[in-house]
Amino acid sequence: MANLLYVTCNVRPQDRSRTLSLGNEFLEEYLRRNPQDEVQILDLYRDSIQRIDLDVLNVWWRIERGEDYSFVSDGERNKIARLFRLADQFRRCDKYVFVTCSLNLWFPAEFKMYIDAIGIPDPTSCMTPLAAKSMLPGQSRKSLHLHACSPHDFLQEQELSVAYLRSVLSYLGVTDHETLLLEGDDLERVSGGEHEKARHSLLELAHRF
Repeated sequence: MANLLYVTCNVRPQDRSRTLSLGNEFLEEYLRRNPQDEVQILDLYRDSIQRIDLDVLNVWWRIERGEDYSFVSDGERNKIARLFRLADQFRRCDKYVFVTCSLNLWFPAEFKMYIDAIGIPDPTSCMTPLAAKSMLPGQSRKSLHLHACSPHDFLQEQELSVAYLRSVLSYLGVTDHETLLLEGDDLERVSGGEHEKARHSLLELAHRF
């Protein structure tokens, strides 16, 4: 039995979003073929994602200095606990699906907040004098990234989202990557043939993911 984490970051309703509608079809097909697997769903626009703020940094500084953790305030303790829950959820899974869209050549801010949350020290990574390293077990982990790029050109500038997520996941120990890129996220502005081609690719992937 596998544990799959399904993460979405798209403010559009599902009936207006190519990524969300296609991602939902992928998930339904995946569950049909893998009914024994456990799936956890995280909507980064709906679910509260704790940001790395001054309270969080203050706790880390105290821990690094060897101070007693009991002196942490209730507010600081709650923030750290929320970060650890997200990082532990990520650590306990071995398959990941990310359904995202581009905003100004990158992810929306909510997605970066999530990456910061799962990358906190101890649950998934640690810092050594020489380098940062993953703390995830050496088991095989895989990811699927369904991403809608902007349909508009930004002169010579490049979309950065896909390469960034792949680098972060590889660092955390996820080494098997699948990516499906869409041009634009609005269902009303895409041809039926293009949408069906992407749908076919995703459903085929669901059979072997």
